[in-house]
Amino acid sequence: MLETINGIPAHPLFVHFVVVLLPLSALGMIALVLVPRFRGRIQFGFIGGALLFSTGMAFIAKDSGQKLNQEVSVSLEHHVWGERTFLAAAALLVVSAIWMWMVDTRRKSIFTTLLAVGIVVLSLGAIASTVLAGDSGAKSVWDKQLAYASAQESAAESNTMAYSLIDVAAHDSPEDCWSVVNNNVYDLTDWISEHPGGAGDIERMCGIDATDDFIGEHDGQRQPERELANFRIGELSP
Repeated sequence: MLETINGIPAHPLFVHFVVVLLPLSALGMIALVLVPRFRGRIQFGFIGGALLFSTGMAFIAKDSGQKLNQEVSVSLEHHVWGERTFLAAAALLVVSAIWMWMVDTRRKSIFTTLLAVGIVVLSLGAIASTVLAGDSGAKSVWDKQLAYASAQESAAESNTMAYSLIDVAAHDSPEDCWSVVNNNVYDLTDWISEHPGGAGDIERMCGIDATDDFIGEHDGQRQPERELANFRIGELSP
């Protein structure tokens, strides 16, 4: 599965195919069901092909999203709606294929009518699911970005820098050691050689949230907290 394009996650690109093509295909199927004069092999082939392609892209988007979620966590709501969008697209594809075959071969029956009703219902469901999947995905990304920007703005106003855990994780070596304790960010590089308990204890804190380790070692001791405060460079962003 293609996971990146030019170093950027491919999932958003796959999602855009689904967001555009699946609703259009669903609307096309509704038009075929409700307006008989639109029916023809060319129209069947065009709309059916678009529906087949958008269903395939829905599967790829779902699969690539699951892989991306292992690196960048997204909301459970977005994950659920992504799954539902693929299932709705697949169901619509199967029902539409059977209905188009029956119409093309002029096999009219009550079953054909039931399939037509099913197409309309599934089409509306696929459109709604696509909208909700896109909306939840956008919120999952932008809520975090806006929260981070807000934290940076608040920090700037108070002359305190705000850093994310990703920022801290980039400084994970004894030569460049940042750590988090109680939602504050510290540059402990110079403290490694000064730490009374040895360099190893500080090196294990590099690049991570070491709150539990620090409290477990120095809970209630004011001197270590005062020494740690000398190396504070900012606070942890949401």
